[in-house]
Amino acid sequence: MKRFTRNTLVCFLICIGLGLPVKLPAAQPNILFFLADDLGWKDLGCYGSTFYETPHLDKLASQGIRFTQAYTSSTVCSPTRASIITGQTPARHGCTNYGGSISKSHIGLAKALANGGYQTFFTGKWHIGNLTPPLAGFQRSQEISARAGTPDDPKSTRRITANTVKFLGELNSDQPFFAYVNYHAVHLALREAPELVAKYQAKLKAEPPKTVGPTGLQKERDRDNKQIQNIPEYAAMMEGIDDSVAEILSVLAKTGRAENTLVIFTSDNGGLSTKPCTSNLPLRAGKGWAYEGGIRVPLIAHWPGRISSGLKANVPVTSMDFYPTLLNMAGLRHLPKQHIDGVDISSLMLGESAIERETLYWHYPHYHGAGCIPVGALRYRNWKLVHWFGEQRYELYDLESDPSELKDLSTEHPQELLLLKGRLTKWQQSMPGIRFDSPNTLRKK
Repeated sequence: MKRFTRNTLVCFLICIGLGLPVKLPAAQPNILFFLADDLGWKDLGCYGSTFYETPHLDKLASQGIRFTQAYTSSTVCSPTRASIITGQTPARHGCTNYGGSISKSHIGLAKALANGGYQTFFTGKWHIGNLTPPLAGFQRSQEISARAGTPDDPKSTRRITANTVKFLGELNSDQPFFAYVNYHAVHLALREAPELVAKYQAKLKAEPPKTVGPTGLQKERDRDNKQIQNIPEYAAMMEGIDDSVAEILSVLAKTGRAENTLVIFTSDNGGLSTKPCTSNLPLRAGKGWAYEGGIRVPLIAHWPGRISSGLKANVPVTSMDFYPTLLNMAGLRHLPKQHIDGVDISSLMLGESAIERETLYWHYPHYHGAGCIPVGALRYRNWKLVHWFGEQRYELYDLESDPSELKDLSTEHPQELLLLKGRLTKWQQSMPGIRFDSPNTLRKK
């Protein structure tokens, strides 16, 4: 059954009255959004992993669009999760570190979709402080603690799957749905069902993986940077996620809704590489760092009949973009005062046209256990500027020729450095959560 917004209905009646031709809108799509925790850019087979096995996600990517330069709004989880819900950069919504909070007053993504006629559902990891899933607009929510695992399901992956399957089986057939499925995997601690771990222990013994990546990234400051993907527990968690997505998609197909469902899969930040987890090579560093390995993640989108198979997008996109994009795909009006930092990438997702944006910004004024110190960054076209707050030092990279960020060009390109420093400073001064005189200090509210 098609659902029309009030504005669409008014236009429909006016056209009928004037005798004008009427083109009926397509039914609003269902939205199934998978968010993994700490899953790195190279952790899927379709992104280059040879040790981890993710055949179902690889197939999903082959049947839709795969983004090669998808970014998260932060180097850590909570700020990114808040950005997906609000459409705002962390420096604006105020949650700049893990475990942080944002205002309860946001007309967030789930609330906007619910107001537009969607059934909204959340399960898994939330981690956005005092803004609970119900307050964010989820009509049904099943938040699961990271400590709620069992011996045969230590990361609660299968419990999250079961919750989602149950929701799909209880849907109101007259309404579209937004299901937001948030995994705890592949975050520390590294645990999975013993039989899955044993599979990768045997694989590691039979086919020891080799380091594939540039030299020069063996350390980040005083931390060793993992050079190889070879941890059986991590690989087992990857397979657990892959199987979970496959099971949910299978049940979705049985409900008859798969043909009109937009499926999105992504992660909340890059893979943890300066502790014994995963390698993001050829990207530099990982979670907690503003280098590419810490903020670039997989992003897959699939929508039968709307997104063509085998598409690849090399255009930079980010976490804040989901809000306006999903509203547009749902046939709902944008809320620009809410998702102020997001850009509608629906045309890019559908393979129709590019987007008008040249600059992305990051702000992480904290010390992180992965070894990173307070930092800001921007990407402008192919240029990447990194600003170390405490040292008042800048690094400049050309991501087109040097995606591994090995060669600092700040002394060789003084004009570009000056231009980008000015852009970053102007942005920092425009943000309500950053003090003008000290980006490392949050402005008091």
